[in-house]
Amino acid sequence: MNHEKLQKWHVWIIPAIIAFLIALIPTLKFQWPLSWDIIIHVQYTMVYTKYGLILTDPLLNAPFGQKIGYPPLFHFLLAALGMITKVDYFQIARALQPILAMLIVASVSYVAWKFYGTIAGISAGFLVLSSFLLGRIMLPIPENLALIFLPLSVYLYYRSIREDLLKYAIFSGILFVVIISTHIPASFILFLIITIFSLVELIVYRNLRIFKIYGAFLFIPACLVVVGLLYLLILQPDVLYSLINEGISVATGIATSIAYNRPLSLEGYLNLGIMVLIFGVIGIVFSLNKMRGKTLDKLPKKDLFILIWIMMMFLLSITYLFGINIISYRLLVYLLIPLSIIGGFGLSELYRRLKASKRLSSDKFRASILVAVFGLAILSGVLTVENSDFGTFQVKNEYGTLNIAPPSQSMVDLANWFNTNGDKNKSILTNNLFTGTFLATVSSMPIHYGFEDFNKAMSQSALKEAKIGYLVLDKRLSFNSQNETLELINVKSEFYPLVYFNKPVSESLPELLPDFVKVVYENQDYIVCQVMD
Repeated sequence: MNHEKLQKWHVWIIPAIIAFLIALIPTLKFQWPLSWDIIIHVQYTMVYTKYGLILTDPLLNAPFGQKIGYPPLFHFLLAALGMITKVDYFQIARALQPILAMLIVASVSYVAWKFYGTIAGISAGFLVLSSFLLGRIMLPIPENLALIFLPLSVYLYYRSIREDLLKYAIFSGILFVVIISTHIPASFILFLIITIFSLVELIVYRNLRIFKIYGAFLFIPACLVVVGLLYLLILQPDVLYSLINEGISVATGIATSIAYNRPLSLEGYLNLGIMVLIFGVIGIVFSLNKMRGKTLDKLPKKDLFILIWIMMMFLLSITYLFGINIISYRLLVYLLIPLSIIGGFGLSELYRRLKASKRLSSDKFRASILVAVFGLAILSGVLTVENSDFGTFQVKNEYGTLNIAPPSQSMVDLANWFNTNGDKNKSILTNNLFTGTFLATVSSMPIHYGFEDFNKAMSQSALKEAKIGYLVLDKRLSFNSQNETLELINVKSEFYPLVYFNKPVSESLPELLPDFVKVVYENQDYIVCQVMD
């Protein structure tokens, strides 16, 4: 195989093109963008479009509002594309799906190519395609926008160390700023990776220049922090005082921790993909063999850095063992990136070593092995998106499983009813805040929290004072109980709590509704009740 010709034509980009084509399958199949998260991100985009850069969403948790809690870059991107194309934000997000998948795969392939060569680059990209996490990297969410830049930032920092040039560290820092502006957990992970790399460079390789390189990485972010503080001090001192007095988390809603834990079993790591795991292990073995017999300061730097990157991501995924609440499966994609890179190296090294075999050294045979692996990776990717469960997003609790995305026809009909009949000056109280968020996004109806406190004894004046005009009851949120007295059970789930009835919702209305609250609309899944004047 002619490596010079391969490099000339940049074949490492091929997996990214195939990722785009695979992601087109669910994009054309489903009329809504993938994931529930995009609903709230479209909501925030609409808020920014209407009110400018604010910290509170006035439609959620009415009448007080809910802290947005996300950096705004992804929402600004949606807003800008909406202004340019005049297309609905949901459809813009849908169109972004194959683009995000393509760019993430391209980023991984490019970094693997720069680390280990052309065959490693193209192999790493195909390994990403073989992973079950392919379905996650095509979701139109801020995290995936950040994941495009994360491996590039890591590579630029490594190159700054390798070539002793500060400009690459500065470029890495610029990408760090982009990631901070997009997704806070991704920026934390990048900062952790860069910091550990710097410590390894200092301790293992005794390179004191790392202080300048690390400083160059942080230079642009630090300058922007200073400029931002001066801007707030001069033009928005109330926001600055809020940050000082309440802290960043309280003032902005950006969470520094979560209140629940989602650990991952060993079986869960299979979601990385069998091929990723096999070739990842092979690549790790080859890397360790390269280190055998060498003193610390002579260890091959790129191999050591990649292995440390993998180890860090694995340790992060099991921090729940140390009492830290995490959602482990969401960290798998951060492990997938370095594991695919080292897996690409493993496959390329196998290809190279076969040349030493008398029977297996022909270029055609070795190329056929690569083609077979790449073909299996493509098949795996297609099967992932063609799975019957793909594109359906659920929350689970002790009372069952609830579909929350894509929006059901009942949910769409409900939103259409509010678009036609809803009073935007009055808020909705609902036992399903996932549906409530969809109504806020599509119908611009304010959503009031605290359904579990509603009861038949509530006065009309209390509801009017809170500007609550409607109750939306999700008939799916019920369970059978021996207790004949109506109970409302507040059940925690990922992101939002759900309020369940201990008997069928339709049968509970006489015990739940005061006389001045009347049913005005019903479909398969929902009942709308209106507070009468």
